[in-house]
Amino acid sequence: MSLSITDAPVDGAKEVWITIEEVMLKRSGDEEKTITLTGPDVDPVDGTLTVDLLALSGGQLSQLFNNETVTAGSYQWVRFGLVDGTSKIVWDDDTESPLQLPANKNELKTSGSFSVNADESVAYIIDWDLRKSIVERNASSGSEYMLKPVLHIKRDDVYAYATGTVNDDPLFNSCGPEEVPSIYVFSGMNVTPDDLGSEVEPILSVYVSDDPQQSFYLGPLDPGAYTLAFTCDTLDDDPESGDDDLVFPPEGTANITLESGDNGNVITL
Repeated sequence: MSLSITDAPVDGAKEVWITIEEVMLKRSGDEEKTITLTGPDVDPVDGTLTVDLLALSGGQLSQLFNNETVTAGSYQWVRFGLVDGTSKIVWDDDTESPLQLPANKNELKTSGSFSVNADESVAYIIDWDLRKSIVERNASSGSEYMLKPVLHIKRDDVYAYATGTVNDDPLFNSCGPEEVPSIYVFSGMNVTPDDLGSEVEPILSVYVSDDPQQSFYLGPLDPGAYTLAFTCDTLDDDPESGDDDLVFPPEGTANITLESGDNGNVITL
């Protein structure tokens, strides 16, 4: 079994740092098994992995371990043990904020089960949604921001990926200099788009690059049908409120269908 992590971006930040010291797998009916980190970026001295999660957006991965032999069966979760005091967010103005973990525990756990079959070589990805993970707290708590475990484990060869471009220049240029062009992804066709935290919230949101192609990258996603919606109002979307008034121009929406293993679809808005 191999395991890597990837991430979706977060507003107003340029770096989000954590240091992982151990990874534990929980098989149904068994005790947790601790896995030694063996990825190429693991510190050879202390065996930890320090990673900027924001550097992993756009399909980039950081490998935790590779070709680890595990017992076949159904697994309940993956749990990360983090080094105390190493989690922080670096904002666009170079200021830093420490990230507190839930219940003041130095660990985070995935949601959703997964399985490993006998005599099978399989790769899984931990999809870390930072836009939903990082939430602002009351200053009296001692830390302004919390890192919540919005982590989903996905099998790499089952899920789909796609790239896209915003060819409609008036649409892209409708965003002001302080706004961030983004694509929101909703499950199902012809969905009326809404904000994070709403009853019909996006399952994924990604930034549109300001490169000449005005490109974006989607994935990993379950095979199926989706509605894409362009917005300039990303910075106004608070994942904790669910009642933000975002604008999604009709000309910036599209339906797509992805199949298992897709990794070359090109979407044009």
